Amino acid sequence: MKVILINTPKGQYHLPLRYVAEHRANYYACEVDGEQAGSDEWQSEVDWVMDDDYEAIDWLINNTDWVDWELRAKKINNRVKVSEDDFWRYSSDFDIVDSE
Repeated sequence: MKVILINTPKGQYHLPLRYVAEHRANYYACEVDGEQAGSDEWQSEVDWVMDDDYEAIDWLINNTDWVDWELRAKKINNRVKVSEDDFWRYSSDFDIVDSE
């Protein structure tokens, strides 16, 4: 399973990439020109993010906040690699990794 490794001022967390892909798909595919999009469009958007690490991290940083994910992310350790001032601003604080 692909996860996003998120560096926070309180440690490192894993967030399943699928959550971000579905969040983005809900925005882009659920409504097209005022009409409900079909499941094929939605799945296409999910697949796009699952195959493109840049899209996932870009969407995460520019369209969401940590509070949107904090309860769904799993803390994996207490390592701190980012300050409170820099948190959620730079793509270097996020990595896509495989996890079991």
